[in-house]
Amino acid sequence: MAQAHSDLIPHFYVMRRTIAALLVLSLAGCGQLYLPLGDPLPRPVAVGLSVDGKLQYFAPLCPGEQVASAQVLDHATHRVLWEASNPSESIREGGRITVGASDEFEQVKVPLTSPLPDSLSLELSFAGRGGSGVQADRQSIPSEMSGSDTVLSDTGEKVREADFRARVAQEFC
Repeated sequence: MAQAHSDLIPHFYVMRRTIAALLVLSLAGCGQLYLPLGDPLPRPVAVGLSVDGKLQYFAPLCPGEQVASAQVLDHATHRVLWEASNPSESIREGGRITVGASDEFEQVKVPLTSPLPDSLSLELSFAGRGGSGVQADRQSIPSEMSGSDTVLSDTGEKVREADFRARVAQEFC
């Protein structure tokens, strides 16, 4: 029995060296073996305000993507405050979602029935593939942004919506 055990030891070390070599090659980018880790960064989402001061948000889309639904949660309690699906064409193609504006969606699962708290989780899902979201503090959104083409980017800076969309298209898609 001791003989059989000692025969396995060299095979164990060969196998271990082979696995280590494959791992080194894959990490170095030289081999074809790799472990997909998904998107390197979460999808950037921007927030803004409509002409009448209502909270809006959107995520620029990559080619072939469409928005399928939107959801707003109380960030502190995770309670769903508003949820809608089957958006209008403009939202489906990445347009701004006005929180609580159910007329832009065919189906409203949870209507907005109470005032929004200051800290929100703004989420959206994509047709056939995942989704994205952002935590937003309503008090940090300057009122002078109402009705403008200025949004707060994923980094918290005020930028033109077109510039935000262009940056996301370049860096993310």
